[in-house]
Amino acid sequence: MYLPADVRWSELAEIVDSNGAAEVTPDWLTEGLAVSLYRDMVSMRVFDRRATAAQRQGRLGTYAIAEGHEAVQIGTARALSDGDFIYPGYREHGVHLSLGVPLRTVLSYWRGLPNASWDPKAYNQMIVTVPIGSHLPHAVGHAYAERLKGSNAVTVAYIGDGGTSENDFHAGLNFAGVWKTPTVFVVSNNHYAISVPFEKQTAAASIADKAIGYGMPSERVNGFDVVAVYEAMVRALERARSGGGPTLIEAVCYRYGPHATADDPALYRTADEESAWRALDPVDRMRTFVESHGWWDDDDEAKLVEACTADFETALDEVIAAELPPRSDIVSHVFERIPDSMMEGLNRIERNAGEPETQIPDSKRWTIGHDTLPTGPTSNITMAEAINSALHQEMAADPTTILLGQDVGVAGGVFRISEGLLDSFGEGRVIDAPINESGIVGTAIGMAMAGARPIAEIQFEGFSYPAFDQIASHLGRIRFRSRGNTSLPMVVRMPNGAGIGAHEHHCDSPEALFSHLPGVVVVVPSSPVDAKGLLIAAIRSNDPVIFLEPKVLYRSGREDVPDEPFELPLGRARVRREGEDVTLVTYGGMVPVSLKAAEIVAGEGIDVEVIDLRTVYPWDIETVSASVATTGRLLFVQEPQRTGGIGAEVVAEIAERNGYDLAAPPRRLTGTDAPWPQFAIERHALLTPDMVASELRDLLGA
Repeated sequence: MYLPADVRWSELAEIVDSNGAAEVTPDWLTEGLAVSLYRDMVSMRVFDRRATAAQRQGRLGTYAIAEGHEAVQIGTARALSDGDFIYPGYREHGVHLSLGVPLRTVLSYWRGLPNASWDPKAYNQMIVTVPIGSHLPHAVGHAYAERLKGSNAVTVAYIGDGGTSENDFHAGLNFAGVWKTPTVFVVSNNHYAISVPFEKQTAAASIADKAIGYGMPSERVNGFDVVAVYEAMVRALERARSGGGPTLIEAVCYRYGPHATADDPALYRTADEESAWRALDPVDRMRTFVESHGWWDDDDEAKLVEACTADFETALDEVIAAELPPRSDIVSHVFERIPDSMMEGLNRIERNAGEPETQIPDSKRWTIGHDTLPTGPTSNITMAEAINSALHQEMAADPTTILLGQDVGVAGGVFRISEGLLDSFGEGRVIDAPINESGIVGTAIGMAMAGARPIAEIQFEGFSYPAFDQIASHLGRIRFRSRGNTSLPMVVRMPNGAGIGAHEHHCDSPEALFSHLPGVVVVVPSSPVDAKGLLIAAIRSNDPVIFLEPKVLYRSGREDVPDEPFELPLGRARVRREGEDVTLVTYGGMVPVSLKAAEIVAGEGIDVEVIDLRTVYPWDIETVSASVATTGRLLFVQEPQRTGGIGAEVVAEIAERNGYDLAAPPRRLTGTDAPWPQFAIERHALLTPDMVASELRDLLGA
């Protein structure tokens, strides 16, 4: 049981006490500000209670209740300036409303509707964040990018006490502390993470104590005193704007209602406990304060509650009455332009539902075009040098382009891909980041939110798994979440694949995992020309791109690559060898292996067409399908695991499209479903040209 008597109140900043009195009223607390703070608190309380009731009536979906947090949210929000940016959790209704997000927009979210009107850049607030704590690195990256372009904007991230147990709480605070970003972390310590009490979340005496390890100051404030919260926030903002770096504010409060409307707090706390905390109600406290100064009375209260109630009901009625968007809305905002495969999936649903198929204009269709190379001078370079050239040229052309990752600066990357970039662009844009992949990708997301074009490098593909939450939960979803109002123009680069004789997690191939995530483009080049042209296209794209670089090909060969910048189309396959007898589809490190196999069997009279996908999502269905229609046979070759791989998708799609063209069942030659073996026995898992040639012979019945 948690009781107010258990809190060391003397350690918390306080101005207005539990009786609504201030020993000394600050000079800055004018009548206008005090009344305004109180009005917003009442508005938040009315919204919260009406929304809870609306959920019980079936008019809203599951709703996260915020009663008891009014002083924390209003006190922090009202201290902000124009240009500051909010990264909320899921309980910051008061922050949204106080800073101008319309009632109808907030209610649309809790109604479960697509929220086209919630434009994060218009309101300087990200939409509700459901994954716990993963938004903290976004606030840090956003603040970094704002500072880089000379802005004095501060970013604010909200989180509960339970969220401080999450990995990204560490990532966010560590990156903020190292980079000294103008960021404020506001922790609402209401003593419970749903049912889990504070002492089961942390062994620390307070959340504020955690800031010490990250090199930032912290403040503990009475979260029932809106005036004290406001003053603490002003101090933190002034510190941030003056170059003093981040601050953590722990506001001690209590959640009066359940965690959400699906929760039953009687399972984990008593009525006596709740009653004891009710005596500290932040709204009652501030009302007593403004009334004692003659700034408020019962008539003012009645009018405000009546107006807030009426506004709520009007807004909710409008939301309920609003016409639902068409079925096509489920795919309309995933990418800047819609891939054909995504539209075909929608059209199939529509046909089976007995609905007319949605047709989209060419302006909204993914246009992949054709390969066109500049006709000027070329250099005979490796893939590693081609990628380095692309990075140099794009960073020189756009000052908002930032490279961050482990060892990318002084060392130039473990494969020396970023060599020379630090000297050319400085440590502000070539960042040796802390070793935290979730933090690297998460802060890059925030940079992209601020208008930069970050390139996040993961040192090895097997190290990307800690960042998977950022990629799955945010990288591919923010455009969809904001109904196209916000794009994330960023690239996540990493070496990929096996063949170099390295330790565990240094030879993985996670492209199928990334390809299954909505909203990201996944590219795997196989030549120096493709690497440069596709990387430049990825950096310039307004959609997020996962760029996987086959490390076995970094320096395996040279090719004449145009010196000037150029783009190759994302989503377009490349026919690397023409043939009439069988279509071999592959990508990445298996392209040269497959080309050698094709040459082996060519001497035996088997003519193989080799197609390099290059982009594995969205992949070029038309090119592969047209080839199979001619050859009648399909072999897919991939290095990684067989089950659920890129090959499984291609074979299934082609079987549907070209079933009557096929003279034999389509095949896959792949790695096993086991982890990649230790380097001393790596050769047991590697596919060789002779293995591929054998599979081709068998497919042809030769």
